[in-house]
Amino acid sequence: MLIIISSPSTIVEEARIINTLFEEGLEVLHLRKPGIVIDELVTLLEKINSQYLHRIALHQHHAIADDFGIKRLHFTEVMRKESTEEKLCQLVNEKKVLSTSIHLTEEYLNLSSCFSYTFYGPVFDSISKQGYTSTIPNDFVFPVQSSHPKPIAIGGIDATNMQRALDMEFYGVAALGTIWQKPGESIQQFKTLQKAWKQTGR
Repeated sequence: MLIIISSPSTIVEEARIINTLFEEGLEVLHLRKPGIVIDELVTLLEKINSQYLHRIALHQHHAIADDFGIKRLHFTEVMRKESTEEKLCQLVNEKKVLSTSIHLTEEYLNLSSCFSYTFYGPVFDSISKQGYTSTIPNDFVFPVQSSHPKPIAIGGIDATNMQRALDMEFYGVAALGTIWQKPGESIQQFKTLQKAWKQTGR
């Protein structure tokens, strides 16, 4: 699975770029906008073609998901710890696809099986966050458990290190900085990532 995470800040013509990413074959976009007010998020979602909304995972304002037919909900670490197992399972029963984020492998073993996948990182030095460096060893292998959420590598992902992440037993990768560092090149950067992803054979 190749996932793109939105820029945390507003991008000029962001909805147009997102629509084009989907047109080019993007499977899942995580819409992560810390601090965004609900009206701004609604305005952005209204500009995204309705045929693509089921491919979006919301990080904020889960309450509007049903208004847009959005089935993917992401839980930050704080949100996860504030949620009960009963609530998570209820959402799964409502056909929602849940995801979350962790930074320690020890947290993985305690994750609810209601989560479909979890981000883990930074696997490599972050592109979007200066000073956010990886601390995992070169011979790192993620301790995957078949009954647990699928691990997705995040942090510093680009076309040159995607295969290395998969060799660490990650199920997929998520890219942010390589796509949004230069918004004018976002589409071309995605095409480069997509080509590299297809070459992995996943």
